[in-house]
Parts: sequence; structure tokens; C-alpha cells
Amino acid sequence: MGTPITEDAFAELFHGFERSAWRWEARAHYALDYEEEDFRLFLAGTPAAPPEVPWWRPWLDDMQSLTRRGKRIGRVRVLAEPPTDYQRWEMWATPWHAAAGEIIAYMARSRALSLGLPLDDDWWLFDDERLLMMRFDDSGRIDGKTLVTDPDVIARHCAWRDVAVRNATSAEDTAAV
Repeated sequence: MGTPITEDAFAELFHGFERSAWRWEARAHYALDYEEEDFRLFLAGTPAAPPEVPWWRPWLDDMQSLTRRGKRIGRVRVLAEPPTDYQRWEMWATPWHAAAGEIIAYMARSRALSLGLPLDDDWWLFDDERLLMMRFDDSGRIDGKTLVTDPDVIARHCAWRDVAVRNATSAEDTAAV
């Protein structure tokens, strides 16, 4: 269905898009090695603000740089009911992402299911022309990334994105609940 790509190729995609990058986040938990300590601190009630975290700061700086150049970066995160600890951590950090220019919204898992949205994989759409499928193992560790350029597959994912965006709740409104 696509071509496996490396982290370097993903970084090139991310820095090379022209207009928009959008992510569908379907998982309730991610297990990324570089996040472990900061997630533990959050659970302990002593989190470091994302701009102060060495692995997080570059992401925020990139987002700010890209959005200042007029590029649009957004995502919809599917929330477990109730949200997992990991998702609570993501929600806590959302204001820093928003300040950097990302547009983040949330959707309850039951709503995503009722709308027929796919919940098996995460994915990025770049300029509505390239699709990056992201697979994770059961523990939440990344299990591969595949670049898809088939126009029919991309069109289906663009339609799903549009449904997700129309039916998601803004981060600000989600935080108020």
C-alpha cells in the first residue's frame, strides 16, 4: 500500500510541505522512549513545561516557524472515555502547542466510531497529496511509517479528515469540560 520510510525521510516530509500538515491521532497511549521521564513527572504532579524540555522545545520551535510562514498544522486526537493518563498529559500540554500555532481538537472515541472513522492507525496528511501511515505495536511503540501516494487512498483520508475536523471539539472547549 505504500513505501516504508525512515525518521529522516519523515523529517524531510514534515519540513517540505507547502500548505498544510494534519494528523489523526487514534491511540490512547504512546510509549516513546524520549517521553518516559517527562510523562512520569506529569503523573507525579511535577511536570516540566514543554518549552523547558529538551526534546519538546525543538518541536514547538518548528511549529512556530512553520506556522509563521503561513503553513497550517492541525490534528484531531481521539479520546478514550474517560481520557487515559497519557491523554490527560497531552491535553495539559496543548496550550503550548496552540501558542506555537498548532490547531488541536479532540473527539470522543464513541463519536469517532459512530462516524465510521478509522481507529487502527495514526496518520499525517501533507498538502492533501501525501499520506504518512503510522503503525504502533500494542505497547504504543512506533512500529513503522509508510508513505502512500495513491490518489484514491489519499482522497479517502482527506474525506475522513474533513469529517473529523467538522465533528471534533476545539482544545479550548475540551479543556473546559
